[in-house]
Amino acid sequence: MKTIFFSLLTIAALSLNLKAQEKPVVVEVPNVVVNTVLATDTIDQPADQDTSVIRIGNKEIQVIDHDHGTEYNWCSDHHKKDRSGKFNGHWEGFEMGFNGFDKADYSMYNAADKDFMSLNQVKSMEFDFNFYELNVGLIKSYVGIVSGMGLSFNSYRFENPYTLKRVNELTEPVLLNSEGLSKTKLVTSYLQVPLLLEFQIPVNQNEGRVYINAGIVGGVKLGSHTKVQYGNAKDKDHSGFNMNAFKYAATARIGYKNIGLFGTYSLTPLFESGKGPDLTPFTIGISLLN
Repeated sequence: MKTIFFSLLTIAALSLNLKAQEKPVVVEVPNVVVNTVLATDTIDQPADQDTSVIRIGNKEIQVIDHDHGTEYNWCSDHHKKDRSGKFNGHWEGFEMGFNGFDKADYSMYNAADKDFMSLNQVKSMEFDFNFYELNVGLIKSYVGIVSGMGLSFNSYRFENPYTLKRVNELTEPVLLNSEGLSKTKLVTSYLQVPLLLEFQIPVNQNEGRVYINAGIVGGVKLGSHTKVQYGNAKDKDHSGFNMNAFKYAATARIGYKNIGLFGTYSLTPLFESGKGPDLTPFTIGISLLN
């Protein structure tokens, strides 16, 4: 688990470093004449200096003529700062993480089947598509409440050759023939709604913000199935497996601009009490937000 966590931190740090490197790059080109025609973007010519500013999206190119030639500066458009004063939170976008189980309890099963849902965590992943965001500002644009909606898809890849079967209202392990077995897993999907309190800290002369949010994410199960694969032969079972229809999880996020790290820890077990193993899901991952 430590390997996964530090790998995610390294990826995020590299991404943040790349996104933060927006300092102007100066290129000296002697005796260059530039003729620029842009249909939709703008060119500003300050009256007190020989400088043209070309704005393209949220970037700008400064073309400065002086005695040593023509100088080009590529940097962020300071005119594109958010001056609306409205709070804009961080939820909508895409998230990817690694799943795990905490406080696993198989005491209701035979010792021979202990840990039958032990995970291959590198291949047990969550993908979230958060498609709607609602923001309520509390203190200017720096503190607010974030809500919205999203879809969460979770894959729990089993490390041992087992699958699940519903027998007499109980979720039972089924031992598989390991020869030729290429995949066995449980897949779940949820519609989820968050309620988060977010704080934002302007940095780099308000060109970006560090954000921190935390709260609760509630979800309703849309579907679940097991999948067993031998070579090209696949078998799926949509029996439901006595999983809880609703889930509640504590969550926290930290990041810069539109990239960050997130973690969720379920406050409800994966299965209904007494009908399956007592497992508490958690996820650690990366957010790429709009």
